[in-house]
Amino acid sequence: MHVQALKKAPIKRLIALGCAVTLSFSAICAYVILDMSSRDYGQARAESENLVTTIAADIARNIEAVDQSLQAVENGLKLPAVSQANPALRNMILFDRAANAPDVVSTLVLDGNGTVKIESHLLTPPPDNYSQRDFFQFHQDHANGGIYVSAPWQTQGEHVIGISRRLDDAEGRFAGVVVTLFRISYFYNLLQNVYVAPGDNISVFRLQGTLLMRFPYNFSNIGRDLSNVQLFSELKKSPSGSYELQFPTDNVRRLATYHKAGSSPLVVTAGRSVENIYAGWRREAWALGSVIFALCAFNIGLIVFLAQSLKRRAAAEQKLSVLAATDSLTGICNRRRFDEILDTEWRRALREQNDVALILIDADNFKTFNDQFGHQAGDALLASLARCIDGYARRPADIAARYGGEEFAVLLPETSVRAAFDLAERIRAGILALPTKQVGWPDGAQTVSIGVAAMVPRAGLRPHDLVKAADRALYEAKAAGRNRSIAAPTRFFDMGTRAA
Repeated sequence: MHVQALKKAPIKRLIALGCAVTLSFSAICAYVILDMSSRDYGQARAESENLVTTIAADIARNIEAVDQSLQAVENGLKLPAVSQANPALRNMILFDRAANAPDVVSTLVLDGNGTVKIESHLLTPPPDNYSQRDFFQFHQDHANGGIYVSAPWQTQGEHVIGISRRLDDAEGRFAGVVVTLFRISYFYNLLQNVYVAPGDNISVFRLQGTLLMRFPYNFSNIGRDLSNVQLFSELKKSPSGSYELQFPTDNVRRLATYHKAGSSPLVVTAGRSVENIYAGWRREAWALGSVIFALCAFNIGLIVFLAQSLKRRAAAEQKLSVLAATDSLTGICNRRRFDEILDTEWRRALREQNDVALILIDADNFKTFNDQFGHQAGDALLASLARCIDGYARRPADIAARYGGEEFAVLLPETSVRAAFDLAERIRAGILALPTKQVGWPDGAQTVSIGVAAMVPRAGLRPHDLVKAADRALYEAKAAGRNRSIAAPTRFFDMGTRAA
């Protein structure tokens, strides 16, 4: 677009042209953003498929190993020599090393009435009866049921499932069950090693609809009947796949991906929050949208007569804003800016229930130094202290400020009183280590007294309470002889702080 043409064009036509260019940029941006969202969704689905496939394969291997040991017991019981052997030799032959598997509680042989006849860990087992358990009733009613994984129950203080097979006599009639009691903790140990973002979950179900494990873990979920969820209607169509739905338990929309664990009657499913899936896309969309917006704004800026003057005015306002927030002597935040940031971080900590810590630092004997060496030396000393203190506020959210006179403050969001106290001691040591020429004392080091406080905001507390607690601790540090750090006790503000 030539400048000469712009000068001749009517204002309304230029505005219309600018709108047309803006709409074109916006259309291109929308197309690219939609393509990016499809890419992220497809990538999330592929990652979920890989995850559930891997977990399902591990579960299938373990269930198959248990099943092989069950079949070995079943075959061994058919040998007369085994049945007639003494209990110790019989157990060694029947159970071999399977009884010592880390996730196996024990393997039991039940008679036709459900009473324990043989137990892998005991030569004389107690006459416990399992006739009311679902696995026993299933095998009693199904001659060719194969392997069966039961609903979970508690025994000896832990959740277990029964992995079982039917036993028949020589005429093919029901003669009992061989069952391995398998720890539910196996599924917990398997799933806890997988990173689960907030809002996402991974679950293991029986095909009958019983939830065996879900991560993030919730004790009350174990054994829950969820046979009415969409997963089990999807399983009838395919042993693996994915679908999207609104979870009724927490009203979160998720992409659910599932995979049956081999030939076992178990299925693994991963639910990824749609919000999480699109989180990266939203950041990229905002970045791309910002670029397109900048281009559109630049195009309109070329057309609008006052664009350059507005830019100069904005730059001047920005400069004034920076000057208004900075202490002119030390170059760090001033008291006004500190109060604004303290209020913002306090409200954020109140929402998220995180600690917020404050360190108040006072230069010891500063008035004496100022009177002895003059105001210029005092100003140089304050500038040196500010540079040292600001060097310890390293996290993006940490703020160092000149609080007033010879007093400085360091605001530490998401920091416990212990961590804040450790930082205060490092600051004090750093100031003590400053070269003599830098601090101005010809015959000694500059010292500071420090007060530390931290609290989790709650109703009834204000930012002033945090400042008050730190100021009280500072007063105690000076009263105790200066050159020390003291943390405000928890009882000062009646709040507990989290561990560092």
